Amino acid sequence: MRITILIVFVSTVIFCQNQSEKYVAAPFEKGLPTEIPFKWQSTLYSSINTGGYFKSMFVVSRDSLKTSQQCFLFTINENGFSTNAISFERNGENIFKATIALSNQDDDKLSQLNLVLNLNKSSLEYRWENKDENKYDVPTVIEEYELKIGKLFPSISVETAKGKWSSDQENKIIVINWWATSCLPCVEEMPGLNELVNKYPKDKVEFIAIVWDKENHSKFLSKHQFNYEQGYGNKDISQLFGETFPRHIIVNKNGVILFNKHGGSKDIDLELEKVINKYL
Repeated sequence: MRITILIVFVSTVIFCQNQSEKYVAAPFEKGLPTEIPFKWQSTLYSSINTGGYFKSMFVVSRDSLKTSQQCFLFTINENGFSTNAISFERNGENIFKATIALSNQDDDKLSQLNLVLNLNKSSLEYRWENKDENKYDVPTVIEEYELKIGKLFPSISVETAKGKWSSDQENKIIVINWWATSCLPCVEEMPGLNELVNKYPKDKVEFIAIVWDKENHSKFLSKHQFNYEQGYGNKDISQLFGETFPRHIIVNKNGVILFNKHGGSKDIDLELEKVINKYL
């Protein structure tokens, strides 16, 4: 069971080197917030205001701010958390800056997060880069996710071993799997997905797997069975689907997106089956 606590802190508006840009101070606290179930020692963390787009967000230093190289950004949401190392660049003596691109839980692009880390003062400052410069303390959506449930799926065409495959199918439900050969959760899902393919006639439901790394595809299939029709991704497809694997999308007979989920699950075939049966 996940325990969530409310962290209350006082945000102070400060001015950095560029006096026209306002920043928010994010004081560090010792330890780790309870949302992060790691046993890291000698840690400090600060809280970032996300305006409700995430449950919470933290910058964590693993070495108590001895360097800028051991800092991580944690985003907490209803399904758990994600973390990434922060790549700071030097911007003065013991002062470092980082710019981070983020998406919310609906995959909408958010305004960029700018961080300023001052090791001399053991301080962190941040601002969200919004069009409205007076709104810098919380992010805004700068680009809505193209593949939201309820939207029309865009017309795409991908290369396959048999020629071109197009999403412009009439009177068919389309089930799309976006995956990579190096993705272990993708492999773990395949037995269930193979069983799913066999449950439906091809003239009613079409299954297409689009692989991110075409160069490894043939070698992979020589060792693993995957009954979906196989397609190859490209730059445009990667930009559309992102580089989180696997991703499953279901499109109804009218081209409307019914289901879109990323992340691996051995029981994903059961989720897909429920949606297919509901709209078949």
